[in-house]
Amino acid sequence: MINSYSIKKIKNNEVLVLYLDYSYEFSSFDDVKIISNIKDFINKRNIKFNGNKVILMVGSLMLGTLILNTNNLYDKDYNSKELYTYVSKVTLNNYDNLNKLKSISKIDTKKKEIKTTSVKKTSNTVKKINSKNTNKVTANKRINSSKKTSTIKKATNNKITTKKVTTKTNKKKSNNTTSKKETNNDIKVTIYRNSGKIITLSLEEYLIGVVGAEMPASFNIEALKAQAIAARTYTLKSIKKNKKLTDTTSTQVYKDNNELKKMWGSSFNTYYQKVKSAVNSTKGLYITYNGDYIDAVFFSTSNGYTEDPINVWGYNIPYLKIKDSPLDKNTSAYLRTKKFTYDEFSKILGFTINKETTISITKNKSNRVSTIKINNKTYTGVDFRELLNLRSTDFDLELENNKIVITTRGYGHGVGLSQYGSNELAKTGYTYDKIIKYYYTGVSINKLK
Repeated sequence: MINSYSIKKIKNNEVLVLYLDYSYEFSSFDDVKIISNIKDFINKRNIKFNGNKVILMVGSLMLGTLILNTNNLYDKDYNSKELYTYVSKVTLNNYDNLNKLKSISKIDTKKKEIKTTSVKKTSNTVKKINSKNTNKVTANKRINSSKKTSTIKKATNNKITTKKVTTKTNKKKSNNTTSKKETNNDIKVTIYRNSGKIITLSLEEYLIGVVGAEMPASFNIEALKAQAIAARTYTLKSIKKNKKLTDTTSTQVYKDNNELKKMWGSSFNTYYQKVKSAVNSTKGLYITYNGDYIDAVFFSTSNGYTEDPINVWGYNIPYLKIKDSPLDKNTSAYLRTKKFTYDEFSKILGFTINKETTISITKNKSNRVSTIKINNKTYTGVDFRELLNLRSTDFDLELENNKIVITTRGYGHGVGLSQYGSNELAKTGYTYDKIIKYYYTGVSINKLK
């Protein structure tokens, strides 16, 4: 989740900046899980800073700022009620605007409710946080009342003060809200681009840019159709939850025609028509489990098995179970090696590695690393993968010629639909619906009216 960090001096205060990589799990994490990961990252690296602000960065964009109760930060009993989450669109270079925040959300673990307010010229979007349910992705909600009075509690020097303000909100409904009467042609998708530009497209037009960006266009047409349906499902669920869609791996990657031309070159016309055909031929199709949109997660390449989400995110999802996916082993993305010198490895881990170092690895049912013990330090497979930026959690580690050699199998978190596996299945005659029902257990494929 966290690739690296830095401590910056801003207005004579130290601020911890965490650089996140949500390329394979962002959409499935909730606030409590993120807080837990941040705490673990800080504690494992023994990071100390004289401040209580933590900035979360995804690429060059600022996700938000956390105001922490630093007295409890290193306490094992630290929990989400010590946290104030500030949602802002400003970047680090425009940090001064943080004192003009557009919305504030307070987590209240006792009352299970959210208190929201806005300070002059507010945004209509506030973040709703359920501090107890780690299985649900948080979503933005629109407030439709014309006026509302609520209480802000601000953290100042670890003390809480209160004041009342009156807020005004817009009565207009979000463009992202769908109704039961809405048809496929009515649905519009708003994309918050990495460049700062905000665009709105029809659902099917948007999906062409997503499928083209997320899966190689050279793949079998049935695999592309399966990807289109998974992407449509992800989009519809995000719209239902009022979740902002970006053009990066934080949600789904999207590329416009100019970007696709750069990527595909002289093959643009051929590949564009192929992807468009995959999207159009599955128009309106989406995936449900027990009547609800599924979390249509996917990844690049398996190690021969898909993964159980409990081993990645800590909770069960009934339609995401370990599946055999042996054909992935035939693909070019399956096997990789990565080498480190002893010094490089020692710096990453924070302790000395040499020829006398002992390594012990335990693997789970999907043959991925459950834990790895190096000398007296134990890591989970997921944490170790993030720490060393490995392609997957199926890895072996050897000491060879004064170097650490790590061999990985597969690419990605392993949960859900395997893209390369789908392509291999399609080559054997699997149609898109069989591919989807193979990787997502017990689901139904439905169609928008």
